[in-house]
Amino acid sequence: MYIRRMMVRGRFSYWLRESVWQGDYWGFRDLLDLGHDPSDFIELPGGNGFYFKPELEQALAASGVAWTSEELDFLFLPFLPQHIQRVIEAFGGVGSPPDPRLRLDLDQLRESLELIHPFDKRRLHFLRCGRVDMGRLQGRVLKLFKVLLGKGRDEIENLLEGMEMALRPYEIRPYIYTALDLQSYFPQHLLKNQPAALDPEKVDGYVLDAVCALNRDREFFRGIPNHRDQHLHPFLIKYVTQYFDHEFHYFQFQDEILGQFMGQRQFRSAPPRAPLETTEACRLLGISRQDFERMSVRDLIRCYRNLVMKTHPDKGGDHEAFIRATSAYECLLGCKRR
Repeated sequence: MYIRRMMVRGRFSYWLRESVWQGDYWGFRDLLDLGHDPSDFIELPGGNGFYFKPELEQALAASGVAWTSEELDFLFLPFLPQHIQRVIEAFGGVGSPPDPRLRLDLDQLRESLELIHPFDKRRLHFLRCGRVDMGRLQGRVLKLFKVLLGKGRDEIENLLEGMEMALRPYEIRPYIYTALDLQSYFPQHLLKNQPAALDPEKVDGYVLDAVCALNRDREFFRGIPNHRDQHLHPFLIKYVTQYFDHEFHYFQFQDEILGQFMGQRQFRSAPPRAPLETTEACRLLGISRQDFERMSVRDLIRCYRNLVMKTHPDKGGDHEAFIRATSAYECLLGCKRR
């Protein structure tokens, strides 16, 4: 069972649902409409005690659901008063009950994991590891994706939406870029795993292409009734909205590039460099002071990206020139933002 939250007419509504096997795929069924506040089904007699109203247990019994009090405690924990949550956490919290659907041997586990949609694997991998460069997902530890087994599309979306709430604003775009596998649109590009350094107009277009392709993917929407690929599904609308409501943060690109470069080579410590002046920084980037004053932030980023492609050591450039160009870019970017 799981509690599904959805926006209905401008307000959040909740349903108690269960994933059910439909013969060759996982679907879902509604067990109980929890209204706008699931805590309405919790009785608080006083102190730190609580119990569930009879209507909840009667609805579950009428649906033929096998449930335990530990499972209900786990599901309704976020809707308990905070002082009760603190007491429960102080005593070790409420653990997720074991799921009988996941009792598989190793061969069955491998076979089941092959059926998980790649979009779900990429999302879960980023949410747990925070990496744009995923490598080969087939080689990942099986336990990483086990949480997705035995769940229908609706329950998987509910699970991942809860995890996505922990993303910080600057992680939103890299997350969507990785989940949609946009690296595959830049197969030979040196910076395909640094989306902040790629052509933003191309990346924006590829986001829309990948979302539309996923919207037509019948395997992804198995178990979701009445989906028509002529209209973008709400599961995907949120990603388009989030992508264009946020932006790539270029400090991530700098940190990743410099981190990779420094990690592959060892340098002797050098005395600290004096701060660059604007005129000297312009010279290092190959632009005039007048050109810099007319540039937008995006133009400056494009200028730096073009220079990086020439001076990056992995492209045959000189590492000192690369470091000087990066310092100059940071100096000018700071001037623009101020």
